[in-house]
Amino acid sequence: MNIDETAFKILISRAAGEARQGLEHQGGANSPVVKLADVLLERAIERRASDLHLEPQTDFLRVRYRIDGLLQIEDNVLPKEVESILIARLKVMAGMDTAKHQCPQDGHIEFASEGRQIDIRVSVLPAIHGELMVLRFMNVEEKILNLGELGFSDKNMELFRGIIEKPSGLVILSGPVNSGKTTSLYAALQALNKPESNLVTLENPVERVVPGINQVEINPKSGLNYMAGLKALLRQDITAVMVGEIRDGEVASYIVRIALTGHLIMTTLHTENAVGVIFRLREMNIPPYMIAATLTGAVAQRLVRKSCPHCQEEYEPAANSAEAQMLGERWHRGLHLKRNTGCPHCRGTGYSGRLALQEVLVISPAVREAILMSADRDRLQALAEREGLRTLWQDGVDKVLDGKTTLSELKRVI
Repeated sequence: MNIDETAFKILISRAAGEARQGLEHQGGANSPVVKLADVLLERAIERRASDLHLEPQTDFLRVRYRIDGLLQIEDNVLPKEVESILIARLKVMAGMDTAKHQCPQDGHIEFASEGRQIDIRVSVLPAIHGELMVLRFMNVEEKILNLGELGFSDKNMELFRGIIEKPSGLVILSGPVNSGKTTSLYAALQALNKPESNLVTLENPVERVVPGINQVEINPKSGLNYMAGLKALLRQDITAVMVGEIRDGEVASYIVRIALTGHLIMTTLHTENAVGVIFRLREMNIPPYMIAATLTGAVAQRLVRKSCPHCQEEYEPAANSAEAQMLGERWHRGLHLKRNTGCPHCRGTGYSGRLALQEVLVISPAVREAILMSADRDRLQALAEREGLRTLWQDGVDKVLDGKTTLSELKRVI
């Protein structure tokens, strides 16, 4: 139900009028509020947003879309009158209790858009001006990327393949929320997906359906939490396991034990960089000798916005410029970088799509020994770099020099 801006404004006005008159339940499927909810979802999908935020303010309802990792405000303001009935409509679509307003709720919407079923996860949280609602679009991009499409440099790709193709051990991807960790894990599973392998995942929720892989969705209400799933997996004759996230020390301890039994297990953690994975495991009370015995590699990842190919222009940064200082010894006279002016293709942002930055830490014998000796973070970081680790910043600078992104974007993310 794609409509132009004028029609969208009219629809908002009609929905507000319906709310003022208390007629929102009389129009059925033709109600302006019902149509407004559908249009907001369609606009988010059309813009390839990962999230849609509905945020009650003092006298209006703010709508924001997360596009390429950044929140962008909807140009059209929704009047306060629309707030309660729009939230209520989306709650109904998500299978939530519309009578509850003072407690958090979760639900999901199966939304049909241009012949596709889009799975939308919905979260509601009470705030001082009303109920905050965030809708996450789980499969706007249906394609599952392969390893070659993840943006790894040739060297990092070689290292990453090396650690995921080992028959056993623990591989951890780290980074903040929305850094592409799960996408990379799915790509790794695709690379390992062979007829002779039994690959199983434990996820909360399942974000993509991968043909040929046995995917299990965590359901605490039925007793299927991460610990129950992990214990059951050991009776399933598995080759490799992907666990969506290490939630606590108990899960971490069991994951390490599975890795010790000769299985490959891949999972994620929230850490600042690849070396930070070791210290996060130590904080979860995993003994250094267990980390050294099981961890085969850690990958830190971030997403930066890709430069729009339609509005790029070259420029030469001056010797005393901020760009030259950021580049350090990579700057030289005659160096040309690319920047973007903004155009209709990128909605004036200068960016279109996102690109991953990675640093890949392989647990070499020297690094393993340092883990056993409980080396501090600075020593481990210095050792990893001597052993060949290229940091997120270094990987990002390489991609800036290739014209794939910009220094300002790299500085924003790293």
